[in-house]
Amino acid sequence: MNKILTMRKLQFLFLTFLISVQLLAQKTDSTSKKPEKEPVLEKKGYVITIPKGWKIQENCKEELCNLVAPFDTLSILDTFLESINFTVNQLPSASYTVDEYARFSIKYLPSVVKNFSIVDRKKIKSNAFRLTYKGEKDKFKQTWRQYYFVKNSKVYIMTFACETEKYTYYQPMIEPYLNSFRLK
Repeated sequence: MNKILTMRKLQFLFLTFLISVQLLAQKTDSTSKKPEKEPVLEKKGYVITIPKGWKIQENCKEELCNLVAPFDTLSILDTFLESINFTVNQLPSASYTVDEYARFSIKYLPSVVKNFSIVDRKKIKSNAFRLTYKGEKDKFKQTWRQYYFVKNSKVYIMTFACETEKYTYYQPMIEPYLNSFRLK
């Protein structure tokens, strides 16, 4: 009987030792790894951090570039890929302001977005404006969060697009990346 008790104590001590070694190894492994650096899209006039797993579409140029989300699991069949698009356009004059561009855009958008409605609009800096709107395009009910940045007679337009039903899921996740956008 004493031998059985001694064997069980030894087994318990050995098991405790193995668990302790495993936990220590995991802790050492997790603290020794350097954090993975997030990918960055850098162009002549701007830079932005890219969400993990998103891809830069081929032929990305400063004037027109798209980042595309991976397929999500929010629905059985993912037929719409969320995206962040960048467009750079020359402005009509050097004195053209971000407010003028926002007004122009708000008048233009209903011609390309069916059932266009503004969700939010806000001037965020002297040269930056944010417009959130929704409507229908390409047979999808979509919501867009669009930023306009004016610098050196150019407007830099950054647009996040997703299906309206998924906007509340994506918006808080994507906002830090949109806020990482910087003009050079």
